Amino acid sequence: MPDVPDLNPAQRQFIERVGLYFEQYHLSRIGGRLLGLLLLTAEPLGLEEMATALGVSRASVSTNSRHLVDYGLAEHVSLPGDRRDYYRLGDNAWERALNTEIEGTRALRRLAGEGLAATPDDAAARAQLEDLCGWCDFWIEGLFGMLARWQERQRAMSDERAMTGVTSDDWAG
Repeated sequence: MPDVPDLNPAQRQFIERVGLYFEQYHLSRIGGRLLGLLLLTAEPLGLEEMATALGVSRASVSTNSRHLVDYGLAEHVSLPGDRRDYYRLGDNAWERALNTEIEGTRALRRLAGEGLAATPDDAAARAQLEDLCGWCDFWIEGLFGMLARWQERQRAMSDERAMTGVTSDDWAG
């Protein structure tokens, strides 16, 4: 069983600031704080450890952890011989988050298409829905471009680490 992370004041402040940052973008403050905590820990953490470290309820941690998994930022993992739920920062969390955004925008694009099909004779509604379709297409195209640039950057960083012998353990803090 993992221990409750021993956080110094600067780490606690970082976690709070991550919570406030993500609260601006429609993730709950506790969800952002959980993400901040996961960014600082290498080992998976159980719900109880996260709740204790953050001083919040286990139920809130459970709900918000599931949201982080849904967004692709965290992974639900299990430990051999242990039936409890554990979470860690997701592998390729930022790439997965981009893919989640792409899928969400594709779903919105499909809805806009359904709206167009449902309003064949309403010029004003069709104009608004066509605008939404165009925005979705534009956004998806941009997200795919961003994803390709991110993947290239990750490959370059991986190649650089391999050439210099630097591992993630060396810079993980």
